[in-house]
Amino acid sequence: MKYILKWVVYISVHVFVFLVCILSKFGIAKNTCNEFRASANLGAGTGAYSKEEYEKCYRILKSYIELENDYVFGGIKYQLAILYYYGKGVTLNHEKANSLFEESAKLGWEDAKKFLSDLEVYKNNQT
Repeated sequence: MKYILKWVVYISVHVFVFLVCILSKFGIAKNTCNEFRASANLGAGTGAYSKEEYEKCYRILKSYIELENDYVFGGIKYQLAILYYYGKGVTLNHEKANSLFEESAKLGWEDAKKFLSDLEVYKNNQT
């Protein structure tokens, strides 16, 4: 029963997003369609990360790396920053990670703000 309910919810969400995206073809709700897709992909990427499927997480989220106009994109950038910071599914790159953390924080993502704050405290304690 649990899996049937999950399947029904999954299909319902995708049908709703599909209908909104059809409206976007006529110039209606175009941004909403993009936000729904980004939100769904953020959920899928986060799910892959929690299952330690880091390459899959990166594949799902990498197309959003340049986008910067929505709160949801802040979450995606945060998730990508975590991958780069710890080198999970991608090559370890602290410079890229820090840049993504900063972009995510600018978009209002609280976890990114906390990470940057904790990183600053850590750096200050090292000196």
